[in-house]
Amino acid sequence: MPGYQTHLAGGAIVFAATLVCIVPYAQPTVLTAGEWLLFALAGSLFPDIDIKSKGQKYFYWMILLLLLILTYTKRFIPLAIISILSTIPLISKHRGLFHRAWFVIVGPLALWYVMSLHYPFVKTALLLDMTFFIAGALSHLWLDMGLRKMIRI
Repeated sequence: MPGYQTHLAGGAIVFAATLVCIVPYAQPTVLTAGEWLLFALAGSLFPDIDIKSKGQKYFYWMILLLLLILTYTKRFIPLAIISILSTIPLISKHRGLFHRAWFVIVGPLALWYVMSLHYPFVKTALLLDMTFFIAGALSHLWLDMGLRKMIRI
């Protein structure tokens, strides 16, 4: 089982590969490429949020920041929804839901869809962010699965 450093390296590799595929269609600035790198790295740690890990630690720090912002702006319905959803990793078994390819693809795309309804002016930027997140998450699953098993499939 790879450690978080290996997953981060996998996230960096899929970031580079995805960037090469996207550059002919989008000319990112250095800041945008950095944003995409962060999403790929976050995705590469995401499947391990269901265990005590670096991914879980970063996830809950981000959730805390988001909850504080929502509290400050008095957006209580999103605060309640995010609070409830953020408990799911705590009650999930390891290598369960968060280690399913369909979940790491459908989950971010569903989030993108909902966010794009509320923020249509950043719809494309959000889709690209989610693309890099998904690539990072899939790299995590691939590293956990192992090369031999992946080749057999």
